[in-house]
Amino acid sequence: MALPVDLDPGSYDGTYKLIGGALALDFANLVSYRGTSRHHDWLEPASNAERWRRAVGLHAPITSGSDRFVELRELLAGIFLAVADGTSPAPAGVDRVGRLAAHSWTRRTLRLARDAHVAAWTDPAPSMLDELVRDAASLLTSGAGMSRVAACEGCRWVFLDATRNRSRRWCDPADCGNRARQRRHYQRRRRT
Repeated sequence: MALPVDLDPGSYDGTYKLIGGALALDFANLVSYRGTSRHHDWLEPASNAERWRRAVGLHAPITSGSDRFVELRELLAGIFLAVADGTSPAPAGVDRVGRLAAHSWTRRTLRLARDAHVAAWTDPAPSMLDELVRDAASLLTSGAGMSRVAACEGCRWVFLDATRNRSRRWCDPADCGNRARQRRHYQRRRRT
């Protein structure tokens, strides 16, 4: 069972949990019940972005406006939900992630430290968006990772299905899984 993250839910009656198994997936999950009457945006209030950053262990400070975070979140959600549904994501979306990641990687430099025999990449203070697009690009280029992307049958959060037979159906058995079991129980009782 995943532990809740201390995000301000406002008037929403729910919790946010890190269930994705990858940074980019947890970021895409910052909307609960996307496109339904229960839709909830976890980036509201704005202080939640900083709380989320700390919860996932990112060191880069938040340096850009929330509109860029929302744009990237929706881009990643669209891509990973398409993959989870067994369809091809929009090529323009994948290309956009690639261009953002490439731009982020071009700021790195190769340095050879004094008395070192091996050079190392240095990265002049990557932003939070840099870290997110790099993680998304890494996942998108991983055949093994992409084949494990699934979506919760209830809330549509995306996650890496690490089960041996790829049978995970819910974000968290204690949340959407429990609600599904309750619905089935209620339907069985109504039939009898």
